[in-house]
Amino acid sequence: MIAFVAASPSIDRTHVVDALTPGEIHRPQHVVAVAGGKALNAARAAHALGADVHAIALLGGHTGRWVAAALEAEGVTCDAVPGPGETRICLSVSDGEALTEFYEPGPELDPEHWAALETAAARIAAGARWVGIAGSLPPGAPADAAARLIRVAREAGARVALDVSGEALRLGLEAGPHFVKVNAAEAAELGFGTAAELREAASHDAAGAITHGAEGMELATPDGETLRAAPPRLGAYPVGSGDAALGGFLAALDAGDSWPDALATAARAAAANAQVPGAGRLLP
Repeated sequence: MIAFVAASPSIDRTHVVDALTPGEIHRPQHVVAVAGGKALNAARAAHALGADVHAIALLGGHTGRWVAAALEAEGVTCDAVPGPGETRICLSVSDGEALTEFYEPGPELDPEHWAALETAAARIAAGARWVGIAGSLPPGAPADAAARLIRVAREAGARVALDVSGEALRLGLEAGPHFVKVNAAEAAELGFGTAAELREAASHDAAGAITHGAEGMELATPDGETLRAAPPRLGAYPVGSGDAALGGFLAALDAGDSWPDALATAARAAAANAQVPGAGRLLP
């Protein structure tokens, strides 16, 4: 089983329009809304690929209840940890050529909200093979929140995958995840130019992957080999493709596949996500 921890989930809405013109009224041709944020997008993709998936998410208000119901409708079980205020909404607008995105900040947490999330993560991690920790941290979360979740999951006996950025990534690497996946900009922000450098920052027996958008991704395996994969096809809806790649990696690894096979699955999942609107959605 794969558990995904979502500290800052959202409702992710995608609007497809003919053209995006500032100052004008737009009537979308197509609207998709999904339970989103990196961790839940990855969970959706892994579930679509046949993995046994469970989500742990901080959810608040009417929008939080919508996220929980949407996950249930998709077949993803979820521990909804009560959070403050209303769960955020994020909007992506696609005109077929460019993507414009609007990300709301999450509501500020109190210490008891974070403590409840860690408690739930520890309980679910005890029955998981992999725990995926992905996405931004909400206001009020501890600076070392990702590192704390890594330690909680490791102590419960699970292997841990990390997909965060900035200071959360730096501190998370120090906690020793078994696998870390970030995009090229997130890696460069901390001075990592290759997947091998990212891997070494985690631990000598970890794996590291860096995604490069339409150019594909590179993977440094635990035995030190560097592999590369390009998407077999490009699409008009790339939002969430990195999250789908994480879901693909973990779905394959949870099934017992090798690292090279997991890389191939991740590349295909990312490409499939880009074929349809809605982050983390794909046709297997």
